[in-house]
Amino acid sequence: MKFQKILELGNKKLLLLGVLIAIVLGVHFPLSQEILHAFHFTTLLVAIIFIAQGLNMDFSQAINIKKHFKIMVAGTIIAVFAYPALAYEFTRIFSLANDFALGFILICCFPNSLEAAMAMTMSANGNRVTAVVLLTGLCLVGIFSIPFNIYIWVGGTEHISASTVLAKVIGYVFLPVSVGQLLRKFFPRLPEQTKRISHYLPILCLSALVYISCSREASILDELSFSDIVHTLFPSASLHLLMLVIAVLVGRYILHLSKEDNRSFIFITSEKPMSLSVALWSVTYAPAHPTSIFPILIFYLAQMIIDSFIISRLKLQDCAKTG
Repeated sequence: MKFQKILELGNKKLLLLGVLIAIVLGVHFPLSQEILHAFHFTTLLVAIIFIAQGLNMDFSQAINIKKHFKIMVAGTIIAVFAYPALAYEFTRIFSLANDFALGFILICCFPNSLEAAMAMTMSANGNRVTAVVLLTGLCLVGIFSIPFNIYIWVGGTEHISASTVLAKVIGYVFLPVSVGQLLRKFFPRLPEQTKRISHYLPILCLSALVYISCSREASILDELSFSDIVHTLFPSASLHLLMLVIAVLVGRYILHLSKEDNRSFIFITSEKPMSLSVALWSVTYAPAHPTSIFPILIFYLAQMIIDSFIISRLKLQDCAKTG
């Protein structure tokens, strides 16, 4: 029984585990520079990740968005507009600069996390319909908001222009997503038939992507110190906690949501994706800003730890109320 629980826990945290292993292997057992220059793995891996995302994006719940219009508007304001704007201010408040600032803002430019938000919501006993509709709506908004949030809040650097980033976002992200949606349309049974593959293949591709990226910059990442972790962890945890508090207050006192709806609202609007952020970073800023992957990973780890703790407390409260 305990072994089964360990397996279930490992499966739920497989993405996180795969990325951590990839980082360690990339830093200590990197691929040779000859192999990295001879083969262009990144484009294929990113395409697979986003085709799988497109294949599993179910927009059928979009028809229910009208019924949840107020929740959608509030969620969009928090996740799409407020989050990246506050992330930009936090880089100044906590003196994050260069690669650290870039990665920190980049992950916050995504409206929500496809790999973790729904899982967290269900663990917290949130309302499934509200969660699905909000997740769907933010995905639709994200199609248009992600490129422009990156353009506004990250933009160009001394090595890469903002217009180049915008073009790569469209080419590397939304074209593969469109391919996935077309496959879903013409082969309706394909998502269900490939459900298991679609779950594990992006995790494998992302882990490989992180390994390749860390191999390329092994010497730089090896120089990162404990103070770098602390310097990035504190603003990551602080921003995520702030957005959780804002979501709680908006849901409770402005939208007047029920307990279950409010829990869905909180976790869907506050979770940010590691997989999409790393994938996008790898095809845009990685060559010129290699250590930008570091704050992305730290931010994701921080939000997972915080949300897991909060959910455990919520479950204890629910158990106490039900006796």
